[in-house]
Amino acid sequence: MALRRSIPSAWKQVRLLQPGKIATAIALSALNVLWTGHGVFRSSPVAVRLIAVAVICYVVTTVAEFLWLLSSGPRFTGFESPTPPATGEFESVDPLVEQLKTLPPSALREETLQLATEMKSFEAGSVREFVVTLASPPPIQAATEAERDEALDRESIGLVERHLLTARAYREQFYRPARALRDELRKRLGIRNITREPSLPALDEGVLDGAKPITEAANYLAALARRLK
Repeated sequence: MALRRSIPSAWKQVRLLQPGKIATAIALSALNVLWTGHGVFRSSPVAVRLIAVAVICYVVTTVAEFLWLLSSGPRFTGFESPTPPATGEFESVDPLVEQLKTLPPSALREETLQLATEMKSFEAGSVREFVVTLASPPPIQAATEAERDEALDRESIGLVERHLLTARAYREQFYRPARALRDELRKRLGIRNITREPSLPALDEGVLDGAKPITEAANYLAALARRLK
């Protein structure tokens, strides 16, 4: 297990196009040609000897470099996490994350419940607008079947654009604070194995996928907040 993880790390560090390695291979092949009485492939033509010796020298140098990197590289015990630990770059960039760390539990709970209510209201309003648009479509006046199809295509494009605008508004208004609140609540509740938590695209990636993705995310936040003592 440790060797299987060390090999890719060492191979990534091997410099296949290193100028010094290439120059050394060419120099050794040239010396082999000049030293006609004691060289490898001395019975072969000059061009063949140049190419063969250069390739052999290059391969030997590359293998030696790889083995050296493998022996001097990081040591894996087999108990490391498969995902690299997160750096402080993403934890401290957002000032909202730092503000939430200082909130008392009661304030954090109220803040989360209020945001969850606003998220539900936002999605409910978007759904109402969408239903109204579907219930009262504009009259389609078309003389030919092609014109009717074109009008239907425009209507479909309008519905898609409305969905994209809703997703953009959600990301700009709710995604950042909802994700920050979720992460802070998980820390305070001691939730370390997040793989057992529900997968919510609206919170994980800011993607509105499903029937009511924002409401599902809001319900999850509210459930976490109610568990906070």
